[in-house]
Amino acid sequence: MDYSYEITNRGVRIQRVNSPMPCVAVPEEVEGYPVTELGPYALSGTLVEELYLPSHLKKIGAYAFYNCEKLRHLSCYGRAVDLGAGLFAGTGSLESLDITLFDGEKSCLKELLSELRQTLRVRVHQSQTKEARLIFPEYFEESVENTPARILFVETHGCGHRYRYCFVQSQFQYSMYDGLFPHIIVQEPEPLVTELALGRLQYPLGLSPDHEQMYRGYVAEHWKTAGFLLICANRPNRSQSSNLEAGGIPWLVQNILQPHPLDGGDTCFPEAFAVQLHELACFAQKSNDTETVSWIMDYRHKLHIHDIHQKGGQPQVKPTRRFSL
Repeated sequence: MDYSYEITNRGVRIQRVNSPMPCVAVPEEVEGYPVTELGPYALSGTLVEELYLPSHLKKIGAYAFYNCEKLRHLSCYGRAVDLGAGLFAGTGSLESLDITLFDGEKSCLKELLSELRQTLRVRVHQSQTKEARLIFPEYFEESVENTPARILFVETHGCGHRYRYCFVQSQFQYSMYDGLFPHIIVQEPEPLVTELALGRLQYPLGLSPDHEQMYRGYVAEHWKTAGFLLICANRPNRSQSSNLEAGGIPWLVQNILQPHPLDGGDTCFPEAFAVQLHELACFAQKSNDTETVSWIMDYRHKLHIHDIHQKGGQPQVKPTRRFSL
């Protein structure tokens, strides 16, 4: 990476990144000194698509990412608490944020979210081993004029602004975030809502038992959409940003769809469960996801669930048997 820099009494300030590649990783150190600052307009107007900032960075100058129209992903640390004005002006394509927070330290997450009004997928790393995957929906503001009263007021559209207020001082509050789920259900499309619920369940940092049951109930009700999203996550070179990892179908089947054992350890699988496995296998087959198809077939055989056959254009299930898990 070609860049100009200056050594200060606090560390190194990167003044300008010259002709950057699509993926830019700002170095941790220069000449043995930690990189602590990114200067104003440091990357402005460049074609950077992915940007990785160092762990010692504490200050980002004004308009550092101005007009970076192709910037899609930003990875940083919460210690960069001194943010300049207009940081993300002209960067409407940013889709995902990966941020590492430190217990007991002030973070810049609140400030970053307030600057980004588009739908944003955020991966929060905390205490090295803990992780949360969150979605902050889009919102926008519209100025509306009441001509007779000569009053101009602002209308806010979308529930994304509510999600960006889930802070006490600089500390993110997971309970406040989860408590907003009823709002996103009625204001956002089902795939986005389902992805949010899946992310909270699979990476449950700060998730209370009550909110866990809320998310589980939603995913169980919208299992087709959940299966679609998880199978899409298996596709190589997927272009759309997602918080979901490959290989999620076994988790969905075993943790959400599969009925719990009855008293005594016996389970009688209903026809609905067999139909769910069949439809997931069919969709995986259409997506050329042979690994998922193979897993579903093996799992169905393991549970002694009979094959689906067609009758009148509808999937039918032969009688299932009760057995001990």
